[in-house]
Amino acid sequence: MKVTSYVVGLLVLFFANQSFAQSHLDSEVNESNHISSKATIHHHEEEDFKRHKVSVYMGYTYIPQAIPSQEGLLVPTFGLDYVYQFSEKWSIGLINDIEIAQYMVEVKNSGSHGEHGHLETLDREYAYVGSLVIFYSPWESWKIGVGPGFEIEKNKNLFVGKFIFEKEFKLHDGWELSPNFQYDMKEKLYDTWTFGVSIGKRF
Repeated sequence: MKVTSYVVGLLVLFFANQSFAQSHLDSEVNESNHISSKATIHHHEEEDFKRHKVSVYMGYTYIPQAIPSQEGLLVPTFGLDYVYQFSEKWSIGLINDIEIAQYMVEVKNSGSHGEHGHLETLDREYAYVGSLVIFYSPWESWKIGVGPGFEIEKNKNLFVGKFIFEKEFKLHDGWELSPNFQYDMKEKLYDTWTFGVSIGKRF
């Protein structure tokens, strides 16, 4: 009788120990799977965050001081842009635009001694503007950009201050469609407004 009780006790202890070991093993496996799953998700998030974007831009630039028109002039504008994304909020871009037109603008001449001068005309021919722009995203898919630039044109080169406001629409496989508005302040001579859309690819 004592032997039987002793054997039963050993069996109970053995199965209890096996059950505890299995439970502990299952817990470790579940924890390992959870860590692996989190690592996989983090890896996929890193893969989904594409830092580079190349875009082709098409739009029209409005020149209010163009002559002889009294209501300004619209000229076709094309561009090729590159943007590097630091984070979800901040990025930097090299913005390149060229105006496909020849025109004149009416500007104020400061005079030979710096006094207020008379109006004169300034010829512009296929002007190219290159700008280094810092972008900030206050809301998802919206961007505000500002930065310095330089307009290269055979008659007179100008320093440019550029402001950009745009909205990004995500398409398939990293492609994006981005309508935007640009404002260029060309020294203290004249300003332009550009409305257009860019088609870009993230990688």
